[in-house]
Parts: sequence; structure tokens; C-alpha cells
Amino acid sequence: MAEAAAACTQPVCEIGKCLWAPIAGQINYARKLSKNWQALCEKASELGIKRNDIVVEINRMNMQKTPTEECDAWRTKVEEMENKIETIKLEFNVEKKCVGGLCPDIFARIELGKRVVNMINDIDMLLEKSKFERGFLVDSPPAIVEKKPGPDSTLSTSAYNILGMVLDKIRDESTPKIGIWGMGGVGKTTVLQLLNNMPEITAMFDHVIWVTISKSPSVRMVQEEVLRRLKIKLDGGESDETIASLLFHKLDRKKFLLLLDDVWEMVDLAVVGLPNPNKDNSCKLVLTTRNLEVCRKMGTYTDIKVKVLLEEEALEMFYTIVGDVARLPSIKELAKSIVKECDGLPLALKVVSGALRNVANVNVWSNFLRELRSHDTSFNEDLNEKVFKVLKVSYDHLKDTQNKKCLLFCGLYPEDSNIKKPELIEYWKAEGILSRKLTLEEARDKGEAILQALIDASLLEKCDEDFDNHVKMHDVVRDMVLAMTSPEGGKESTHLVRAGISSEKMPEEAEWKTATRISLMDHDLRNLLESPDCPKLLTLLLQGNKNLEVIPETFFDNMPNLRVLDLSCTGIKSLPTSILKLDKLRELVLLDCKNLEALPVGMIRRLSQIEVFKLTGELSNESTDIVAKELSDLISLSFLDFDFQRVDNLQYFLQHSRPWKQRTLTGFGLAVGRDSEREHLKEEYKRCLSYKVSGGEEMGSGLPSAIEDALNRSNCFVLKGQDKLNSLSEVGAHNTYELRYCKIDECVALENVADRNGLQMSAFPNLECLYLHELRNLKSILCLETEEGQLLPPTPPNLNSFTNLKTLELKHCPGIEQVFSCGFMVQQLSNLEELSVWDCGGLKGMVRDDEKIEYEALPKLRVLWLIRLPEFVSFFKGVPMYWQSLLEVTIWGCPKLRKLPIDSNSFPKLEKIVGQHEWWDALEWDNDAVKSRRQPLFEVIFVYL
Repeated sequence: MAEAAAACTQPVCEIGKCLWAPIAGQINYARKLSKNWQALCEKASELGIKRNDIVVEINRMNMQKTPTEECDAWRTKVEEMENKIETIKLEFNVEKKCVGGLCPDIFARIELGKRVVNMINDIDMLLEKSKFERGFLVDSPPAIVEKKPGPDSTLSTSAYNILGMVLDKIRDESTPKIGIWGMGGVGKTTVLQLLNNMPEITAMFDHVIWVTISKSPSVRMVQEEVLRRLKIKLDGGESDETIASLLFHKLDRKKFLLLLDDVWEMVDLAVVGLPNPNKDNSCKLVLTTRNLEVCRKMGTYTDIKVKVLLEEEALEMFYTIVGDVARLPSIKELAKSIVKECDGLPLALKVVSGALRNVANVNVWSNFLRELRSHDTSFNEDLNEKVFKVLKVSYDHLKDTQNKKCLLFCGLYPEDSNIKKPELIEYWKAEGILSRKLTLEEARDKGEAILQALIDASLLEKCDEDFDNHVKMHDVVRDMVLAMTSPEGGKESTHLVRAGISSEKMPEEAEWKTATRISLMDHDLRNLLESPDCPKLLTLLLQGNKNLEVIPETFFDNMPNLRVLDLSCTGIKSLPTSILKLDKLRELVLLDCKNLEALPVGMIRRLSQIEVFKLTGELSNESTDIVAKELSDLISLSFLDFDFQRVDNLQYFLQHSRPWKQRTLTGFGLAVGRDSEREHLKEEYKRCLSYKVSGGEEMGSGLPSAIEDALNRSNCFVLKGQDKLNSLSEVGAHNTYELRYCKIDECVALENVADRNGLQMSAFPNLECLYLHELRNLKSILCLETEEGQLLPPTPPNLNSFTNLKTLELKHCPGIEQVFSCGFMVQQLSNLEELSVWDCGGLKGMVRDDEKIEYEALPKLRVLWLIRLPEFVSFFKGVPMYWQSLLEVTIWGCPKLRKLPIDSNSFPKLEKIVGQHEWWDALEWDNDAVKSRRQPLFEVIFVYL
């Protein structure tokens, strides 16, 4: 009986087990919901951190790199996941309340549990995909067009007429090649610049490629400019044919406009690798040249001659530049005669106008006209005689010999290049054009004054705003300078210039012998003469020859008077011992010499006259130790750019260098730990210090004494990776008084920038730019609490802190709750122009709600960025602000911000508000009129920042 019962029940049990297993699994979803929810929250946090890390890198590289499509898709999925989590969070909270009320819906709970588990699995997959084994950044695509500096307001009507003619031909499908020709100085390049910058051109083509050809073009030179323009990087060692094939495949089936400026001889586009512009591919070529025959050889379909200005147009241009003085009765006829001598050439008119601008002395005008009419000025065969004579007379009328020498020096740079002003002035001082008695700062002031005088004389030009620390020289002015400094030029110093001409051919040794200055920069040199005889040589510029790997051992044997030597951006691995013979050398530049591992022992000590020394690269630790000690022996050093690698090397230098102790070393770029960021900072700030802490080096709780000593004289400071400093006030306000720029990155212990210890003196009174990145324990910028946690008085006595701050940026500082610690700090920031806050997860507002803020606070604020601030609720307790200078507001990822500090009078200059549609629609307004007025300014963000 029992056996029979067992036989009957066993199948039933088996069936029960089969039925129970899936039921139990379903019940587990409900039973483990809370535990799985906690796991989901942790996974979501991990995913958010990973996303933020990736976004930080994207933002850091946003000028050079762009995220891959894979990365964009991943970030979109992360955003979708975050939205799902927000949705399911509401359901979970409802479920918790239901369970608390003892009325659970078991089936809803099971369904919710399933979704939570699935989301955990989805996040795991997203985390796995975030590894991006092939990387998540690629080079940003090249811009369609690179804008060129636009011409000034004195541009003639004729130039616009020519531009219109060229545009008509570009629109005409039957005219793929267009030539613009005319004598030098007539305005051909100006027309090309106008064409390049036109929005219509940008809309018509995939690529607009500008190449300045100049006199001796090589295939490689043209190829390299096109490669640069298209952001194509090579491995190195490719032949011209290989590059040509690469370029052809890159541009084939692309619609491009090729602008070739200053063409002197035929350029074979096929050899370069450029598809031939024709009616079928819709590509276009526009070239400028002084010779119509070049147009014919290039196969242009139409040729447009740029003629000289008519007399009335020339007079009007002249009057516009010179000013009303040219209309004075005693000068008016002289002015007309001088304009006539310029033959309607815009460049000649501009240069003469610069020489006579606002000059009311009739004798000066009479003398200028007399010299223009003289016949004793020789000219270069490549130049129009009138142009050369006008330029030469303007050169002769420069106020002093020093200005003339400075202008001639500018001819050493490649045609159409942007010339760095600080570099140029340093050369002038080292060579002796500027007085040796001047300090570095005085020399810079003097140099700037000379450059401005040359610009005012229209012999040099300003660059566009992206290169505001640079100048340019018109190619015709450069032709005059090269003619005057050639061996046949006569009176002036002799220059040997092959700058920017890509050629492996070395100039003849006889040319070296007579030269006072030699420029072979960017010349594609691979070899040098063994021992050139250069008894007169003062300046030798060899920078930019990356294929130059070896300098012959005896190369410097016969250069007894050399003052300036620049070997930057070359491939050299060492320096020959003959460099020890350069005992009059005052400036040695070895920037970005990545293959240079060591210098000859004793070299720096022997070169005792060195005033400017710059070296960045990959020196070995042993060589760095030696160089650091030898640098301390230089008694004339006024500028030093060097990475000491270790603090003790810097300490030795500071303790033993006489120029440092006597404060005659007035310019520097000092680094401990490699830092590429200081390269672009030191040109503007002149006294830069960078301290990047490496593992095991740091001792004590604050900054090493050597860093503090150097900081005391610095106006630019970059600190990264220091993990013991709680506040910069610990180094003393006297050590940060001079700072104009400060960036603090990855300093985990830092809680504030300035605290009560820094309040005996003003904190950072000269600081203009403050960047705070990756500071996870930062609580405030200016801490006004005492040790007992009590706030100092609302207006602390003798405190004048951050009053010159113009730019403030916070990124990834999760611990800070308010941007400004108190209303008093807001009052201090009367010069703040840009405020940018990114990824500060704990930030709740601009200032605490109990702080009173003036309506007209932050009067100079122009730009405001608030990005991914999930807890940010309000600006200033919802109180409106005037913000009279504000132009641009960008707010993204601030879901709790429901009200802008706007009333009917706020933000009178505002041009745009950028944000998400949902955020804008959810904003609360005091009245509809305020919203209606601002609605046209709103722009939607479509990209995920």
C-alpha cells in the first residue's frame, strides 16, 4: 500500500517541483527587490563616474580631438539608462510606500524586480563597453575653412569689384580654374583673403585649402601644408609619391576650393597629389601671381587682372589713413603729388600713409616727396620699381637705426608666417640690437614699442585675434628686406635666408662666409656642412628641421661671434663638442627636441655669456642633474625655461644661482615634472612655475620649500597631484601675491584656495584666472570660518581678495556646495568676466540662501556656463540680478534649477541662452512678459556635453 502511495505521489512531487521552480524565481524578484535596487544604485553611480571621466577627457581635448561614433552611441545609451533609472526610481518609491502600508501588489513587485535585474545587466554591459579598446577619441575633422586676417577699413572699392568677379566665376560651373594676377602690392592677396572668409564659400565646398607657394616651392612643402590643413598625420619616412597617393584618395570625390597665393612658377597638382579641378568634380582653383604666364602654365580658364587704383580712389584711401592733416592748405598739393608717385598701388599708399600719418610739418612732406622722386635707389628685379622706391623711402624715414635693424631681422622668418613677438624681442636683445643694459622686462617694453612703430608705418602687420601675440610681414615688404640684405644689397647686414623653403640642398659654403645672419628654419634640412667658415655670423636659426638628426662634430668651430642659436623642433640626439667654442653665445634655444638625451658635460658652464636658455624635451635623469647644476653657474642668465624633474635639482639651482638670488633672472618657465601646458602659458605670463608631483617624491604636509621660493616670484602657477595641502594659504599670502594665473588639479586634500590663515594680507589680489579641477574634497574657494566654525565678520577688515579675478572655472569638485562662500566674496569679484562650473555633483547654488547679494553684483560677468549640476537649485535665493555685461548663458544638466535670476531689467546685453528644451519649458517666470522677451534668445543644445 505504501509503495503504491509512493508510486502515486512521486510524479506529483516531480510535477510540483517543475511548477515551483519558475514560481520561486518570480517570487525572488519580489523578495530581493530592495537588495537589487541598492545594487542598481551602486552600478549607476559607477557608470556615472565612468561617464564623467570620459567627458572630462573629451572636454580637455575638445580643440584637437572628437569622440568616436562608438563613444557617442555609448554616451547616448548612458543618458537613456539614467532616464530609465529616474523613471523606475519613482515606481520603487511608490512600491516602498505600498509595502509600508501592508498592501503590496505582488505581481507589480515581481515585474519591478525583473526590470531592476535587467537594468543591472544592461549597466554591466555599458561598463564593459566603456573600455573602448581602440580608444574613444579621434582627431577632430578639419574645419571647412581656416579664416584669414581680414583687411582693414581702408579697403578700396576696386578690391570688392574684383572679389565679385571672382565669385561669379566660382559660381560658373564652366570655370574650374581662375587666375588673379597683377604687380606686387596691388592687392591680390587681399582679394584672396576676402574670398577665403566669405560664408558663401564655406557653404559651397567640403574643404577650402589655402597654400602660400612663394618663390622656390617644392612638392613636399605644398604637400605638408595640405596635410596640415586636412589634419593628416604621417608615420614618417613616406616618399612624395606615397603622400601624393594618400592626398588623392583623401580628396577624391570631395568638393574642394584650392587657393594658391603668390605663385611664381607652375605647380604640378598631380605630382602633389591633388585632384585636378574640372567641370566634372566641381572643384575649383584660384591662384594669385605677379606673372600672367604662370596663369597660362597652370591652365586657368579665366584670368582677372588686379589693376592699380584710379587717382580719386587712391586719394581717398590716402586721406583715410593719413587723417585730416593731408587736407591742410600747405600740405594738400604735396599729398596729391605723393599719391601720384605711388602709382595707385594700395601697398605703397598704405606704407607712405603710415610714415606721414598725422605729420603736420610741411618740410617733412616736401623731403619725402623729393626722396620718392630721386633716382639713386636700386631695386630688386622681382619688385615693381615704384613699389620698391616707396618701401625704401618709408624704411629710410623710420625714426632710428634700431627700428630699421629690427625690421630687417623680421625678414629671417618664412613668408606669410606669424612671428612670435616675445621670441623676436629676445633675439633682438641677445644679438645686441636692443641695449644690453636693459633688463628683460625693459627690453620687452622697448621691443613692443618698436613693433608698434613698424606696424604704424605699415611695414609690419597685426595678426588676427587668435594670434594677438604675433606680427606678420607683407610678402612685398619681405622682398624689399631680402633685397636689401642680400650679398648684392650693399650697405645693410648680409642675410642668408632659406626659411620655409623645403629643400634638402645645403647653401654653398661661400654664402655662409659673408652672412651676419642665417635662417634655414623649416627648410627640411637633413645634413649640415662639416665646418663652415662664418666669421661674421651673429644669429643662426635652424629650428623646425625635424629630420636634422646629427650636427657635425666640427660644425661650430668657426663661428666666433655667434650670439643666437635656435635648434628647436629638430631631431638632434646630441650636441657636438665644438659648441663649447661659442663663448659669445647669449641665447641657446632647444625647445621640443624630443630626441635630445644629453648635453656635453661642462657645456653650459663654458658658455658663460648665456642670457637666455630654453630646453624642453626628454633629457635623461642623469643629464638633467648635471644641467641643473651647471645652470646655476651662469652669471648673466635673465630667462630660463627648463624642467628640473626633481625638487632637489630646483632647490640646488635656487640656492646657487647668482641671477636668481640677485633677482636679475626676471623671466622663467620652471617645471618639476613634465608639463606641456606651460608652453602656451609662459609667453603670456613670463614667470611660470609648474609642479607636478611624482610618486614618492613629496615630503611633509605642504609644498617643498623650493617650490614656495619659486612661487614667491611667479605670476603663473600650475599644481597637480599634491595630496597633502589643505589650502594654498598654507604657503603664505606673500608667496601667492604676484599670481595672475593659477590652476590646481588632482590635489585630493585641498579644501579651499584661501582660508583664515591668508587673511592677514589680501588673498590673491592680482589673480586673473583660477582653474580648479578634480578636487574631490574642495569645500570653498575663500573660507571665512574660524577654527571654532564661526564666520568672520561680514566685511573682514583689510581683506581685498580675488578683486582682479576675470576667469573662474570649477570642474569635478563634488564636495563644494556653493560657488561663493559668502556674499562678501561676491562683492570682491567686481572684475569677474567668465564663470564656468562643470560636474560638481554637490553644488546647490551660487551662495547660501541667508546671504544678501546686491542687485548689481558681478557687473562685468560676460559668460556663464553651468554643466551637469544635478543638485543646483538657485542662483541667489531666487533674487534677480542685473548683470549688465552678460552676453551668453549655457545651462545643461541642471534639472532642479527652475528659475533664472531675471526680471524685466536684467541682462540688457544678453545675446543667447543655451540649454535643453525640457529644461527651458519647465522654467518658472515672474510673468509671461519676461519669458516672451527672452524666448528669441534661447538656443537648444543638441549635443551631449
